[in-house]
Amino acid sequence: MSSLIDGTRSRPASARPGRGRTGGGRVGGGRPAPNPDLARKLLTVAFRPSGLTMLLIAAVVVVTLVSASSDLTGTFGAIATTWLVIHQVPATISGVQLGVLPLLPTAVMMWVVARRCASTAVHTDSRDDTLRLVGAAVAGPLTITAIALAVVADASAAIPLSSPNTLAAFGWVAGIHLVAASVGVAAAHWDRVVAEIPPWASAAVRPATAASAALLAAGAVAVVVSLLVSWSTVGDLLARGNGFVGVLGLTVLSLLYLPNLVVGAAAVMTGSTADFGNVSISVFGNIGGDLPPLPLLGAIPEGVAGGIWPILLIVPAAVGVMLGRDCARRIAGQDSVLAVLTAAAGAGVVMALLALAAGGDLGQFGTVEVLWWGFGLLTFAWLGLFGTVSALFSMWFSHRGHMKDEVAPPEAEPARTSEPELAITAAATPEEADENTDEVLAQESAVVVTKVVEAEIVEEPGEPVQVVTEETVEIEVVDAEVVAAPETDPAAGPETESGPETDLPSKPQESSD
Repeated sequence: MSSLIDGTRSRPASARPGRGRTGGGRVGGGRPAPNPDLARKLLTVAFRPSGLTMLLIAAVVVVTLVSASSDLTGTFGAIATTWLVIHQVPATISGVQLGVLPLLPTAVMMWVVARRCASTAVHTDSRDDTLRLVGAAVAGPLTITAIALAVVADASAAIPLSSPNTLAAFGWVAGIHLVAASVGVAAAHWDRVVAEIPPWASAAVRPATAASAALLAAGAVAVVVSLLVSWSTVGDLLARGNGFVGVLGLTVLSLLYLPNLVVGAAAVMTGSTADFGNVSISVFGNIGGDLPPLPLLGAIPEGVAGGIWPILLIVPAAVGVMLGRDCARRIAGQDSVLAVLTAAAGAGVVMALLALAAGGDLGQFGTVEVLWWGFGLLTFAWLGLFGTVSALFSMWFSHRGHMKDEVAPPEAEPARTSEPELAITAAATPEEADENTDEVLAQESAVVVTKVVEAEIVEEPGEPVQVVTEETVEIEVVDAEVVAAPETDPAAGPETESGPETDLPSKPQESSD
């Protein structure tokens, strides 16, 4: 009988109405399934960024092959390989492994995925929907990756292209999209995330982001300055393009690899080393060697052998001071030190991951790498040390300021005289009363409130005064009328205390008798 009431007997499982806000059924008697609207959004998150990326890759590959006057035999293989390259999966062409892959396309794709997940996460309130969103953001690219691996394996028979490591391919794709989706969801539900973590941990997020951005910005400035100083070398390398198409290709390739060089410059500023095959770069000295003919590598300085270059170590120290001050402003007390150490650790992890992604094998030129674990540890050391000192100084100055406020005497109030403040109201003279006899005033239900602030006694002989102490006087006038006062006879006797009644006739009346 109960099954007939709730309708579960007459409907299939997929048509049962759900419970709660999502309004979906239950999958396998467990968690509720998403409603159709949410399902469409999950499909959009899963395949829209990846589909747009594939379309853009296809356009670039076709234009490149046509510009190089090449046939379109290996078009699909090139498109699939480019998809894997964007996800930092090493590619093997003609037996030569290309492991140094540009970071700029990867960063742009992660930004697009994070934004898409953030805009969709606004409509998900439950934890299950959030997990479905992150799962969809990872599952869609993994599906395309499986197709790309199959296409590469099929194209390897026609073009000199080898299939990459399957486990590495799925690992890089899943990791990149998982990080991007998690960042987007966390940004959309930041209030909920803050409520579930300790205050010192939430206070460390923005300072860690700012410190990481500051280190990368310093590396970018160093690269730009080096490019300007070595502009003649850069121009000679661009001239090897032999025509507009070649120069354009070298310029685009240099721009794609610009973030890789920025990461290397930031690592050098912290005291780590960056290796390009036989070339080793450090603020304490260089080891020379051959470099690839890429115009961007003209920014690498020649003959750095100590000197004043260690002064660049001021950069991570200054970033650490900024980090400590920022954490001390966000949270007070000893928790600011915990926030500094947490932010320094987070920035160190980010720098290590970037260094790991920026390097790889470069065929005959050897290995291009930044000592990723050294970069991470040095970043944590610089930011943690100087950030802690800066936070302690900020705490000390703040405590000292509070102590001064407590010890300082209160401001003296202005002296008050012992004499009461009086308000003086003088009675009107007969002349003034005569002038106002022709005026008529009518007011209905009015309340007059007067507060005497300061008054002065003025003594004038012959005029009576009224003394009113400082207080609030409330006067309610219901209905008043002023008429001409009757002339008094000097011979008549004194008036009574209450005075003459104004509503009596002024002339004697004759008796009705």
